[in-house]
Amino acid sequence: MAARRFTRRTFLKTAVAATGPFVFTPARAQGFSWRRFQGKELFLLLTKHPFIDVLEKHIAEFESLSGMKVKWETLPEIQARQKLTVEMTANSGGIDAFFTSLHVEKKRFWKAGWYHPLNKFLQDASLTSPEFDWNDFTDGARAGVTQPDGSISAMAAFIDANVFFYRKDLFTEKKLTPPKTLGELEHLVPRLHAPPSTYGIVLRGLKNANATQYPSILFPMGGAYLKDGKPVLDSKEGIAALDLYTRLLRQYAPPGVVNFNWYECSASFMQGQVAIYMDGVNFASQFEDAAKSKVVGKVGYAMLPSGPGGHVSPIYITGMAVSSQSRNKEAAYLFGQWATSKQNMVRELMAGVGVGRSSTWDSAEVKAKPKMPADWYQAYQASLKIGRQGLPEIVGVTEYRDIIGVAIQKAIEGAPAAQVLAQAQKDFQDLLNRTEN
Repeated sequence: MAARRFTRRTFLKTAVAATGPFVFTPARAQGFSWRRFQGKELFLLLTKHPFIDVLEKHIAEFESLSGMKVKWETLPEIQARQKLTVEMTANSGGIDAFFTSLHVEKKRFWKAGWYHPLNKFLQDASLTSPEFDWNDFTDGARAGVTQPDGSISAMAAFIDANVFFYRKDLFTEKKLTPPKTLGELEHLVPRLHAPPSTYGIVLRGLKNANATQYPSILFPMGGAYLKDGKPVLDSKEGIAALDLYTRLLRQYAPPGVVNFNWYECSASFMQGQVAIYMDGVNFASQFEDAAKSKVVGKVGYAMLPSGPGGHVSPIYITGMAVSSQSRNKEAAYLFGQWATSKQNMVRELMAGVGVGRSSTWDSAEVKAKPKMPADWYQAYQASLKIGRQGLPEIVGVTEYRDIIGVAIQKAIEGAPAAQVLAQAQKDFQDLLNRTEN
């Protein structure tokens, strides 16, 4: 079968016109070899992360497979971002590939020109293994690594989806089932609230941190960050969402929740103090760890409740990117391809780390030795199918998180939702004027 050919003009025209993530029909491998660049040495800048913890254990396998030597440095996320910025600004060319948090870096790094577009590599049958299968990644994962001009900046690695955690024992005791809608959630929480032994719900309250959990209610309520490029934080849907989010915390969360980050939320849930918790699915492995948790075997996992705006789960994507300054771009692409291969995604899932591929969830290995309960896998996979990028894809993501985060904190403390969102709307527009033009 002849390979489907794309000129640059045709590709960009198709990508821009597409309403969803771009779908490749790659050519079958003609002369593909993992050892094409044997003898080369790569340097990777990696981020401390559960996905990387698993990956590092197998890098020697890639070296054996490819004949290349791999050196890498793994740093906490903030330090890694700072080092990358210094190296790229200096145009050192010393980094070949890097682990990227696209929910923070996507637009900023793209605008700076630090990502090498992977489109041509993915279309090159001599560079892309026939086993890789770009279309095996979920729609949300592919959309999350694709820029407005259609260029692909990374290969999706870890996909975090917001899900619903609940105490099965408390629900059973009261003959309750996980809520299907936000309306059901609002009626359910008071029935589980019995302080000081048990609080009905916990969600992040601390500014900036709360911005990634707020869309678990904002999106299903029909709210959004931007519409036609303009901020819509203070829409009627946004006001209703903030009112619900903060009212639940003000009335039914543990004391001090206004300053809770993920750590305090997870700790209160693991200590058996809370009935319901909504957050990133990657936190769940600690709930099943007897050394840390008092609720082992008592936690249920479900999809987030839907609302008038539909059924949506905010997702946050990390990926393996090739540096635009690398002198070994094609060789670095082979590493990223291997790192996000089906085999490695199976390893990640077996370790309780989530991935954005579809096929690996049905792996016989994963089903034979699951680390997590069956409903965790079911809730996670279902959430990926309704995933939407959880933060606005703008340069000033961190600044936006502070803006909405302050509004959420003030509303938890009792300020009217409409009032704080009016200020957030103004501040958000000012941010966009400074950074997006």
